[in-house]
Amino acid sequence: MEDTIKGLVPHVLSFIVSEYCKYGFLLAYEKDLSDLKGLIEPDSIAAEDFELLEAVDDEVVQLLLNSIDKVINCSKTFFMINNLDEFEVMENEEYNQLASDNYYIYIIDWENKDYNDVLINLNAVYFTIARLLYHTASQLRLKEIELPDEFYDDEFLDKYSDLLDHKVIANDKNVALLYDLIADLNADLLDIDRLS
Repeated sequence: MEDTIKGLVPHVLSFIVSEYCKYGFLLAYEKDLSDLKGLIEPDSIAAEDFELLEAVDDEVVQLLLNSIDKVINCSKTFFMINNLDEFEVMENEEYNQLASDNYYIYIIDWENKDYNDVLINLNAVYFTIARLLYHTASQLRLKEIELPDEFYDDEFLDKYSDLLDHKVIANDKNVALLYDLIADLNADLLDIDRLS
């Protein structure tokens, strides 16, 4: 069970990279990449294509890229500290399906009509990603794929501000890694909020 839970973590992180990439393109389509709007759907762009966003002259897009870098670094660290074979883990359909189940509990497609809508919705995007990461960390912490119903009530909300302040102590290195990522991504959101 523990190996399966460890295996789903990199898939969750990969989904998060794709989500940030999608929102980067949604913003870029309103300005620098407006000629691509309507031709290529943001959902159809592979996460590896985020490098195209590096040429976009938009501070919010650059902060999303910063978030992507943080998630990628977290994933690399996770593979390293757990001595996992990246190819083997990322090719595992069971891990991918379990991560997908987690992802679809929290991630919602927000209505984005223009640049300002996307900008406003980024708060919800970052918050739901924090919930997704906390859910995944809880699976690691409890060594359970199926979390108890009480978990969904208010546990995350009760601990959210402490997570952001690095006050929630984890005895497990993997859980601590995800808790740190939650706080680190929130720092990018705060910078985005200052720009809007």
